[in-house]
Amino acid sequence: MGGALLLWPGEATRLAERVRGARAPGSHGARHPRPGGGVPVSGPPAGRAVALIGTGSELDRAIAVACAEAGADIALGTVDRSQEQDFGMNSIANELWAIGREHFVRVMDATEATEAASFADEAWDRLGRCDALVASHELFAAVELDELSPDEWERSLRVNLTGPFLAGQAFGRLMERQGSGTIVFVTVERPGGDAAWTAAKAGLDGLADHIGRAWGEAGVSACVVRVAADDPPAGARAVLAAITSHD
Repeated sequence: MGGALLLWPGEATRLAERVRGARAPGSHGARHPRPGGGVPVSGPPAGRAVALIGTGSELDRAIAVACAEAGADIALGTVDRSQEQDFGMNSIANELWAIGREHFVRVMDATEATEAASFADEAWDRLGRCDALVASHELFAAVELDELSPDEWERSLRVNLTGPFLAGQAFGRLMERQGSGTIVFVTVERPGGDAAWTAAKAGLDGLADHIGRAWGEAGVSACVVRVAADDPPAGARAVLAAITSHD
């Protein structure tokens, strides 16, 4: 299971409650998945493995916890190597530890092809399989069109479109060999996004469609899930529904 447990402010109480809730009377300390966090648990991914690439946001937390409570082992990967994302993903890992599911965290730059491929390899090596990839890459920007620089444009597309492409390609290749798998691209609905943000999000639709046509006969599916920025539990339900419907 994951490495040393690191607690950030406010987590000790929440983890204690989660551990108590996961231990049934007479279980002698064994942990069991349980519903919680306002996200109903049903159907897959019980007994499966899910990889999540994200920034460590509350949406990422809700998705990871919901999948773990449904019985999935979890591979967590950051979008970049910032301390904020490192802390965020390890905070999520603490909750997965309390639930009792196998998990690990990889701090990486998800816009680098070699790192995306290495993360996919590690997911199979450590969890034995990977049934779903949740690509929750996000770099929001709201620069006025006449002020948007080429560097800002390229940075936004690299994180919001190239990153998901690299993840989908790396995991999709291994899912094709496995004979099954679901790739879910998560896009957060936010008002005021700039041209680069809008273009990247539109590009995810084409990417998902192409993955389905390229690898569909091998049992690999892809879709885009649009979620509200202010409702992580609803976003997690939508992602779980996407995984289930494509299972």
